[in-house]
Amino acid sequence: MFVKNLMLPTSQLVTITPKDTIKRALEIIDENNFLSIPVAEGEKFYGSISKDRIYAFYFEKSLDKEYLLSDFLVKDVMRTDVPSIHPLDQMEKAAHFLEVKNIAFVAVIDENDVFKGIVTHHAIFHEFTELFGLNKGRRLAVIAYDIPGQVSKLSKIIAENNGDIISFVVVDPKSVTEVKEIVIRIRTENFQGILEKVKEAGFKIQ
Repeated sequence: MFVKNLMLPTSQLVTITPKDTIKRALEIIDENNFLSIPVAEGEKFYGSISKDRIYAFYFEKSLDKEYLLSDFLVKDVMRTDVPSIHPLDQMEKAAHFLEVKNIAFVAVIDENDVFKGIVTHHAIFHEFTELFGLNKGRRLAVIAYDIPGQVSKLSKIIAENNGDIISFVVVDPKSVTEVKEIVIRIRTENFQGILEKVKEAGFKIQ
């Protein structure tokens, strides 16, 4: 899935500019019950500002509270290493950044350096929930040897026994043997019959 299909566009975002005070940043964060917000001005993205970063800056510098709130600007405290991706990048790239970079969101910036929106953890979790077909149909999980033709073999069994596949995900269980876990969501009135046929074909049901 393209990033542009799951991002929160700038029109729906609450942002702050680099020139705003820390006091204003905290007010916006508290008013909206956010942990962090994008720092942007016009079509330009600069980074992010969060409560944690403000508090860390405050204690690290041993500042007077009022001095921090009124005399320091967002640009003095904001995080500038937020990774960016293109609207036509794949969802997996955003998920990778969110996993390894310890960030609340990934910025979406087009080829003209225009800030288009953000991708959040929530958006990624939602898409993976949809991908796995949670709460849809019946769940079938099998262990199969990692050899060519296993997926097509399993799909054929399901189709021949009146099963409609909603989602189909192959997972690497990180085991010492060469096997894959295949998780399928099926819409069918013959679920037990499909289970029996899958077992007869040599697949191990999880």
